[in-house]
Amino acid sequence: MASLAVATRRTYVDRESLHHALTSDLVGWTVSETREAPLLTHVVSHRLGDIRLVELSGNPFGAVRGRAEISGDGDTYLGILYQRFGSTLCRRGDHLVIVGPGEICVWHSGRPVSFEMPEKFEKLCMIVPIARFESVLYNAETYEGLHLPGGSNLATLLGSYLSTLTDSVMTRNDSTPFDAVDVTLELLGAAFRAQRRSSTIAPRDQLFARISDDIEARLDDVNLSPTRIAEANGISIRYLYTLFSEQGETVSGWVRRRRLLRCRAELDGADTEASITEIAYRWGFNDSAHFSRLFKASFGMSPTQYRSSRRLGASDK
Repeated sequence: MASLAVATRRTYVDRESLHHALTSDLVGWTVSETREAPLLTHVVSHRLGDIRLVELSGNPFGAVRGRAEISGDGDTYLGILYQRFGSTLCRRGDHLVIVGPGEICVWHSGRPVSFEMPEKFEKLCMIVPIARFESVLYNAETYEGLHLPGGSNLATLLGSYLSTLTDSVMTRNDSTPFDAVDVTLELLGAAFRAQRRSSTIAPRDQLFARISDDIEARLDDVNLSPTRIAEANGISIRYLYTLFSEQGETVSGWVRRRRLLRCRAELDGADTEASITEIAYRWGFNDSAHFSRLFKASFGMSPTQYRSSRRLGASDK
């Protein structure tokens, strides 16, 4: 397995160099300084294929993403911000969220957003393509603005995990930690779903969330069917169909889409040696030719073409 080069901690003292450093990590920014202190920003950037994990710390400064910066992006991403020390003022339109120590928030690269760090700070930001997140979190972009308060069980757990990932796992050069990143995405997806469920939502929506989580946990079961799903959740199959119809989905269509996304996520992995047939069977498809047709209809290219394009892209980075 290929080794991972340990990321270097770099220090920036002027806007232009910091601007280029941040923009090189997938998404563009315009940097602004404050009058209270000279610009002094430390950056450690970890690259894992199409995912970035960026450590930022230093004196106060601000960064803005408007239409000009967004237009230069090569993809659409979710950013997961974990504030380790200090605070970040995250503004989306008229909506302001203050992210304090130990808190986590989610932002969307396709929407204008500004961040201001008004005091000395330290934070982590994980930047993940939405298409990659979709493999573990249905309709991932709707989680934009999710805010996990400091001291909550979920924020404490995720913060500790992300810190361990950057401080311990990513600093090792004996192996490429793609498996750790996959587990991280699974954990983030589960935590975000749990946070949304804990909010005040209608019982019918809570039931749908519980059923979709149950399906997610059993996607590898080739015998998963609407009947089995209804039985496992204590409802009639007719009511199950009604719940999914209200979401503009069919049960079978939902399961098929989630399985295809899981397969695509595995094909994204630069280190996987599993064959396309093995991946298809692992996620509940029992006919490789049928799987290939479904994959091409959903993503515009065959599984073989998709894997080749991802490996070619990774080799260019």
